[in-house]
This record gives sequence, structure tokens and C-alpha cells, in this order.
Amino acid sequence: MVQIKSMTGFGSYEIENEQWKLKTEIKSLNNKFFDLNLRLPKSFKDKDIELRQVLSNKINRGSVSVHIVAEKKNGTSLNDNLSLNLPLAKSFYEKIQTLASELNIQSNDLMNTIIAFPDVIKYEENVSTEEDWMMVKSSVDEAFERFDAFRLQEGKTIGLYLIACVDKIRNYVKTVEKEEVPRRESIKGKLLQSLNDNKEDVSVDQNRFEQEIIYYLEKYDIAEEKSRLYHHLDFFIECLEKDANGKKLNFIAQEMGREINTMGSKAYYFPIQQAVVLMKEELEKIKEQLLNVL
Repeated sequence: MVQIKSMTGFGSYEIENEQWKLKTEIKSLNNKFFDLNLRLPKSFKDKDIELRQVLSNKINRGSVSVHIVAEKKNGTSLNDNLSLNLPLAKSFYEKIQTLASELNIQSNDLMNTIIAFPDVIKYEENVSTEEDWMMVKSSVDEAFERFDAFRLQEGKTIGLYLIACVDKIRNYVKTVEKEEVPRRESIKGKLLQSLNDNKEDVSVDQNRFEQEIIYYLEKYDIAEEKSRLYHHLDFFIECLEKDANGKKLNFIAQEMGREINTMGSKAYYFPIQQAVVLMKEELEKIKEQLLNVL
């Protein structure tokens, strides 16, 4: 069987050198389209478009979240590079205290006031090197490998589940085939019973009556629906083994649903209608799982 992939996945990887420690996490949920939420350290914001292009080539569909955290070995964030201008802060403090004394007002809790002044606290963004960027890419590549392995494992489970559902539908079709003779006799019996109940009021030509029964049985014949459904089931398994595309498989499932619905509308016989309900139940399980197939 071809290895199908789930759209749900998770993978993480940590890497470090003498200066930095990086951690990359990739998570995804099902989505008809590709939706990427990328969180990069500010020092690598200029690489945003490049990384998005790389990820979009690897991940076709799904709501994907990629979070990259960079920290210095001393425990501070790669983006956490704040400097305090202590002489300036002291000067502001002294001036405010003098002003408070001159105006005879309280000067409690001056911290928020002082740090709000310009240049007291400055943020200086780290400048990343090409070596740092290669380290980030390596972390993303390794995280993706684990993420992809997770999706393959999930896809294997989904594939086995889909095959089991298809086999159950096939068995229910065989149940329908077994019930066709009793169904035909049941329909004949109902028509005959209706005729006997009204024979005093109706004059019947026996040959015409037999023709009408044949026409009625042909009108509600489900042989074509069964044949097409079998073909759809075979095609579904064939695609699952050769070209496991979620959208394509979903289209086939829709065609299977049409044949099952038509079969149910023509049945007029409880055992067959019961088998149709069970087919629909399995088909809904298939459609639900296909929402998560890449």
C-alpha cells in the first residue's frame, strides 16, 4: 500500500552550539488549504519569506503552526537584549525628587515614571549571522522529519481503517444480493394480495397483470446500482494503494454515496433498507477520516 499521510502531525527538535540553543516545533491540523502560522525570533524576521517558501513546498495542506525559540546559553532570549542607561535614570530620579520637594507633593512609586522616559531602557536587536541562520534551518529540517514521520504513522492507521470500512460496505452489498429473491417474492405477494382484496371490483387481464409485475420489478431493480458501487469500492482501494490523495478519495466516496442512496430509495424491503443504513454509517466514517488525509 502507498503511504498515505495524515494532515494532523507534530514534530519538535532542539539544537545548540557554543552560543545558542534553538527549539523548533511544528504542529498541524486538517484544513482544505495551506494555512501557515510562522513565529520566528526577531533576529531572523528577514528570513520569513524564505522559510515560508520552504515549508509550503514540503507541506501541501493543513493548518500548520511553526514556532522557533532561540535562547542564549546564559539563559536570555536571542531577542532579549535590553540595556539600562543607569546614569540617565538616576538623573531623572533626582530631578523628580527635587521637583516634588519644591512643590511639596508625594513622590512615591517613581519607577514606572522613570522607565517611561526615552532612552532609559533601550532594546538592541541582535544581528544574526549566516551561521546562525543555517543552525535555524537545520533545526527546522530535523523537526520536519519528525513531523512527517508522525503524519505517516497516523496515515497508516487511517489507511487500515478505511480499508476495513470499505470491506464492511462490500459485505453489506452481498447481504443485499442475498435478500433480492425474497424481496422480489415479497413485492409479488403484496401485488397479488392487493389484487385479491379488490378482485370483486376489478377485472384483470392475467397477461397484462404479469407484464405490469415485470415492469414494476424492473423499475425498482438495483442491479446497476450494485454494479457501480462495487466498481467504486474497487477504485477507492486502487487509489488508496497507488495515489492516496484525500480530495480524490473524497470524490469517489461521494459517488459511492449516490449509489447507496439510490439503492435505498428503490428497495421497499426492510432487510435491504437496513443494509443500506449500515452502508451509510460506514460511508460517513470514511468521509470523516478523509477530512484528515493529505
